[in-house]
Amino acid sequence: MLRRVGVIAALAAALFATTGIARANAPADVFDGVGMFVDNPQDFPDPETVARWLTAAHFTWVAFHVDDVGTLDWTSTHWLEVLRADGIAVGAWGAEGLDPIASAAVADLAIRTYGFDFYIADAEGPYEGRHASTGWDRSPTFVRAFRALQPTIPAALVTLGAAKAPYILPIDFGAWRNGGFELLPEAYYNQFPGYRPDLTVAHAQRAGWSLADVHPVIGVYHDYPAANYVPLLQNLGTRGFSVFLGDDMTPADYSALAPIAAATVAAG
Repeated sequence: MLRRVGVIAALAAALFATTGIARANAPADVFDGVGMFVDNPQDFPDPETVARWLTAAHFTWVAFHVDDVGTLDWTSTHWLEVLRADGIAVGAWGAEGLDPIASAAVADLAIRTYGFDFYIADAEGPYEGRHASTGWDRSPTFVRAFRALQPTIPAALVTLGAAKAPYILPIDFGAWRNGGFELLPEAYYNQFPGYRPDLTVAHAQRAGWSLADVHPVIGVYHDYPAANYVPLLQNLGTRGFSVFLGDDMTPADYSALAPIAAATVAAG
């Protein structure tokens, strides 16, 4: 889907020409910066243009979608080379399925094929369940298999954002923490009122996460303006955030997030 790329490129150039904010160095912890999830690079014009958009908006990382051998072909080394040349870290994200060992193997294959800088495991419904259930046990199984293959790569868990207080989602969050994963809770306020960023952070703390390891993901799909998140991202006590889905971002979204992204990166 090569949608609106000509118009987007022209509008983005005009919007970013007036930002005038110096770009800070990326934080040492990649997830303390500002990132973007990408589904398919073919939804964008070219890596050079995307790199300009990201640097102008003070984004510091991009994660490409890799779920299986087929999606490996959506990414090219040229994208990694261009983005890294502009100081942008490049990783992969994958939706983890019913077989955690197979999912870990696909993640490892993607990392070894492209040399990704980090990995984000999207573990949702299949990883839920009562203690010692099949769903619950998928978390430690994936983490063990993944860390046996990739013992040191920076990694994070992205998953459902919250349960109503005082409840906690039935996921073995401890297994992910013990495996050196950070948490990217889905703060999809555009779709679920209970996933407001502050509520997702409160849930993460109830689930045992320290604020230093929590980095919300805001949802801009369904034509939801990123500008609506700016006040919601302030005073959370966390560092870093990201956007789902980059394929649906508009020039106005980049422009709206640029000031808070600049402050986030500088603080990190």
